[in-house]
Amino acid sequence: MKSSLLDVAVVVLNYNGWEDTIACAESLLSLSPSPRFIIIVDNASTNNSNLHILEWLNKKSNAIQFKSADEDTALSASFKPVHINFVTANKNLGYAAGNNIGIKIAMQHGAKAVWILNNDTLVFPDTLGALWTRLNNAPRPGLCGALVRYFDEPNVVQCMGGGRTSRATGLSTLAGQGYSVDQAKAIPTEEVEKNLNFIYGASVLASRNFISTVGLMDERYFLYCEEQDWAFSANGKFNISYAKDAEILHREGRSSTWSRKHRSLIGFYRIARSRILLAAKFHPWFIPTVMFSLIYALARLAARSLVKTKSS
Repeated sequence: MKSSLLDVAVVVLNYNGWEDTIACAESLLSLSPSPRFIIIVDNASTNNSNLHILEWLNKKSNAIQFKSADEDTALSASFKPVHINFVTANKNLGYAAGNNIGIKIAMQHGAKAVWILNNDTLVFPDTLGALWTRLNNAPRPGLCGALVRYFDEPNVVQCMGGGRTSRATGLSTLAGQGYSVDQAKAIPTEEVEKNLNFIYGASVLASRNFISTVGLMDERYFLYCEEQDWAFSANGKFNISYAKDAEILHREGRSSTWSRKHRSLIGFYRIARSRILLAAKFHPWFIPTVMFSLIYALARLAARSLVKTKSS
């Protein structure tokens, strides 16, 4: 890599997860090449996250705080990003709207790509360089995903870049989930890419041209399916890429209500709402089958809960 600085903005969204956010940001500071700037967006946390993050930022000589209660001011040309920036929302806007605050700032200030990164992730020094290279090697650079590994089982893969969502059922499968790292790396990149129709939202590098053409994330999704919507909205105009050498550790589910180890009714409700919205927007003729798959999934969740209750 010729330059030690890439014209990339990293957007990290925080909601009541200041410890994870600080750990994530610290790992970002080890990147080589490094991004031009990092934007931390606090989504109106209720646990004094902003104070903890500010305390950490104050130890960094190249960091500033910037409040975004007045969005017009937040996005005005007078805002000059430095290496680390802190933006606070005046209410919890959800994943899409919260990230959009950072994306708007990044785009206004000329970033050639924006990296949406979950706050419960840790990156390695060469992660961004590998993502950047793979993104820009595509004929039509659009979105690029990473090799995401479980934090608590680092040799187990959560996904290879992203996955595939069935239009008929709304159900998603993550590419390579459960594989060992060695198994995942043995699969040719092109073979993985041809089976992806979205990039997993924990780590999405989006080109400037993609964002300018497709637009920001749809803010009607509060949580879940935003990444599918973004990819589907491109309508095949951009490549969906995967960088197997860009590795990330993901704690998974720390800021949501749904993970492989934790299921909840509120999590199910949010997923169901998002799947129905996705179907209504892109393939409304499949709404009946999507509804059927959700009813089946709810029945399974209820049955598992009943079994757990009886065994405890």
